[in-house]
Amino acid sequence: MSRFTFRLQRLLDLRHKKEQEVAGVVAVARATAEDAAHQQQDLSERRDATRQEMLPARGQTVRVGELHEVAIFVQALDARVSDAKLVTIAAERSVQEKVIELGAAMRDRRILDRLKGRRTEEWRVEDARQERDVMDAIARDRYTDAKKPFSSPD
Repeated sequence: MSRFTFRLQRLLDLRHKKEQEVAGVVAVARATAEDAAHQQQDLSERRDATRQEMLPARGQTVRVGELHEVAIFVQALDARVSDAKLVTIAAERSVQEKVIELGAAMRDRRILDRLKGRRTEEWRVEDARQERDVMDAIARDRYTDAKKPFSSPD
């Protein structure tokens, strides 16, 4: 009979759009966190490789000054690895915050989706009732018309 309209459809559309935007932000944050983790891993591997290259082989005589220079250089690399680790931790924390925000956006949209589903079902029940009422009225009219005596026009 009538067409179903959900009064809060605009709000539902806005919440769906927000959910998609937040999902995009989460994806970017995850990519950033992965990049930070890869950079940290690369720095750590380079530090280990550089340390192995710079240290003298066993049994080789080395001056104390050279060992001191290697130690300073390795400490600088350790500082860079530590900085990369802090960046990775911050990026992972950002991902966690964005995932929480995404969960809230999904929850808000699902609430309206369930409400729309309930309203749609209520509309279907009411529409079916109205259609039955119309069909019953038609059947009653036909029945009463059939019961009337036939009169010829004069």
